[in-house]
Amino acid sequence: MTRNYRNRTDWLTPALALSVWAAHFFLLWAGSSIFPGQPAARWIAAVLTVMAGGTLYWLWRRSQNRSSTSTSGLGLAIAALGVSYGFVPAILA
Repeated sequence: MTRNYRNRTDWLTPALALSVWAAHFFLLWAGSSIFPGQPAARWIAAVLTVMAGGTLYWLWRRSQNRSSTSTSGLGLAIAALGVSYGFVPAILA
């Protein structure tokens, strides 16, 4: 008797999305620590935010279930909000 323990929920997409958010946060923090109060930190933040947004969009496109109520959609939405929120201090400073 063989048992099939396959899970239909896509856990890779939200895990990668949250990893993108974490990498974005740490790289923004490093840029603001290396160039405190300088325009270079703002440019680094802008470039990294565009790259993170593009990566999240790519993850959304490759996801099997694009519904916002799915696990993938929720992980991508949380990561997108986190990336956006991380960029706000660079705009306001």
